[in-house]
Amino acid sequence: MPRTRGAHVGASSRAISFAVAAFVALSSLAMLSGPVLSAGPTTDASSSPGSSVSAGASGGPGTPGYKPPVLAYYYVWFNTASWSHAKADQPLLGPYTSTDPGVISQQVAWARESGVDAFIVSWKSSPSLNLALQELVAEAHRQNLKLVLIYEGLDVNRNPIPLATVESDLVWFENTYGSDPAFDLYGKPAVIWSGSWRFSNSDITTVRNLIDAPSKILLLGSEKSAAAYQARAGLFDGDAYYWSSADPMTTPGYLTKLNALGQAVHAAGGLWLAPAPAGFDARLNGGTSTVDRRNGATLTAAWSDALGTSPDGIAVISWNEYTEGSYIEPSVNYSFRYLTVLSSLTGAPGPSTTAVPSEPAPSAQPSAAATAAVAGATGATGAGAAGGSGGPARPAPMDYSPASILFAAGVLLILVIFGWRLRSGREELVEPKEGP
Repeated sequence: MPRTRGAHVGASSRAISFAVAAFVALSSLAMLSGPVLSAGPTTDASSSPGSSVSAGASGGPGTPGYKPPVLAYYYVWFNTASWSHAKADQPLLGPYTSTDPGVISQQVAWARESGVDAFIVSWKSSPSLNLALQELVAEAHRQNLKLVLIYEGLDVNRNPIPLATVESDLVWFENTYGSDPAFDLYGKPAVIWSGSWRFSNSDITTVRNLIDAPSKILLLGSEKSAAAYQARAGLFDGDAYYWSSADPMTTPGYLTKLNALGQAVHAAGGLWLAPAPAGFDARLNGGTSTVDRRNGATLTAAWSDALGTSPDGIAVISWNEYTEGSYIEPSVNYSFRYLTVLSSLTGAPGPSTTAVPSEPAPSAQPSAAATAAVAGATGATGAGAAGGSGGPARPAPMDYSPASILFAAGVLLILVIFGWRLRSGREELVEPKEGP
């Protein structure tokens, strides 16, 4: 039956009405989304690190319903030869190399599925570690993982490395990754100085000034007690105590010590990353101490204690420190047991599959994505994700960009109207003429 002109006009009206309604709906969504807000309270860049953040700020530790981000210490020093020395277990991914993009992709996927928000990546500058960091940053972008840096300030004999090396490495990091969004968990890159207790106040002050902390970088210490942190609170923007050898169930004063340290950090306005170890075994590395894993009960107890200190992050020890026996990544001995335990603590669904992918071919060259990621970051002079603002910020949820939503709405409106016009022209060409 021939289509009448009235029907054609009615259809066109409905099409335009639909397009306008869609435009209005998307525009409203953009208005509701609003601008992307700062992740948390900051002060002027000239403020001392001890006043950068107030403990118990709105939405932060100490407030009802606050859920701190989950971090895990992650190591990038492995090559195929690493797995034949002081290892009582092997990863399910095989004797991997830390620069392998396929391995990194699977590790990040398992971590994200288990509720890990960020890796605390161990680093100091060397060709292999720089490449591993580059690949990790690229994968972090793809899977929305955040990163915190832990700078290895001690050598293999636990002696401080030269201050000039620390200065050079951290300036390079700031110039390369200072404005990279992978490091903006706390508003701007956070760097934990491992072994800070082996460096003088003068050393730390020199480095702080060089990297413009806290304006561009948040410099956290690794001090071991409340008294130690209080004596140096003016030098740091927080603290992350790597206490892997303690047993949360039997070490005397374990919770008391963590509570005191957390309170000291927050009293000075800093970020407190509380440790949550899964177990420990120093026997293959010349030590004698061990902490039984208890099939996950040790990690569960450590998690509960860490959470009780009102932390700005729970730092799981560790993702893949095999030499000290604290790893939780899937392994030959434990399979997925410790990611199952972690998932029960975070409320995450856990790994979507427990099938181990075939081992990817090792790659000596950076992936294209990693090269692009660093190329985009290089040239930034460490301005930081939060510009010149003063202190650490609490993690904030991702927001949709109003501009992108409005753009999409406009494109939708144009496409609908264009489609109607095209259809209208075709119908006029084929529509039968009405009789005289």
